[in-house]
Amino acid sequence: MDPQLQQRLMMYGGFIPGGISLVLLIAAWYIHAFKKSRVDHLDQVEDEEGEGQRRVSDGPRWMLPLMLLVGFAGADYAANYTFHLWPDGNNYRFTHAIALVALVGMLEGFVRLPMLVAFGFRALAFGGAFWMLAEGYPIVFGDSATFVGSAVFAALAGALVSTAADRNSEETPAWVDSISWIVIAGASMRILLQNHFSIGAMIPAGIIAVLVSTLITGLIFRDLRLSRGGVTVLVGLMLTMLTGSIIQTGVDNLVSVLLLALSPMVLVIPMKTLSGLRMLVARMILLVVILGSAGAMLYWAGSEGELGEEEGYPQDSAYESTP
Repeated sequence: MDPQLQQRLMMYGGFIPGGISLVLLIAAWYIHAFKKSRVDHLDQVEDEEGEGQRRVSDGPRWMLPLMLLVGFAGADYAANYTFHLWPDGNNYRFTHAIALVALVGMLEGFVRLPMLVAFGFRALAFGGAFWMLAEGYPIVFGDSATFVGSAVFAALAGALVSTAADRNSEETPAWVDSISWIVIAGASMRILLQNHFSIGAMIPAGIIAVLVSTLITGLIFRDLRLSRGGVTVLVGLMLTMLTGSIIQTGVDNLVSVLLLALSPMVLVIPMKTLSGLRMLVARMILLVVILGSAGAMLYWAGSEGELGEEEGYPQDSAYESTP
């Protein structure tokens, strides 16, 4: 990587969004905890739900989708050196696509939406994000019917995964979810880089910076959750990166890309009976299997390609030297 680009990515996709997120998240949740302490919250919950039960309060959950958007935009700006209000090129629309998803995530944080309503909003956001990135690629989709079908599939698949993962995150400590998503985002950087999708290999850095801040905040304030907004944006991250990889670098390594797309399904598996640490260990085992398989497939494909080139070169040379 170019040293100047690396410095820009560390600054705009690392230190700046990570620092801003850490300060604002801790400040917002400290204010929330202070106000909550002035109310006899536990007595009220015991009256409504029974003695000994504790309900996780909502808090300023709308802030996490906003911070994830800041991290995403910072890394995108560092990679592209510019920002367009509405660019013609699809490779400059990643921030615009994730901004649409983040708006829905912030709405979820502000208002507790019914499940079907939230599902509908998520599907519209994911479908719109897919359209922004995939529109204008007839070579990939063939015709308009295939494009529309792909957009509907992306919208429904993203909405289903985010809805199921969101419900699990409601009962999962934020630090467990944060570490899980950090592993997924970090692995996606390596896998997308090997798939020759350089933008997709850099943008998750901004998300990781914000997730580290979320991890620290979650260890301080146990009411923090990634549900109702955060999970929606993180699933949107995977959708945008996978869409960009398929339409801009082809489908030569489709198996590895599909395995990467499968990794968020680990967060859908119910593990409420496990403690936070055991849940994290179980997730890490599953992620190592899935993401390790994706990396191994890419490595194998790359090694096979290099071997083919090495074997082909003497044959071409000999063919050209034949009179």
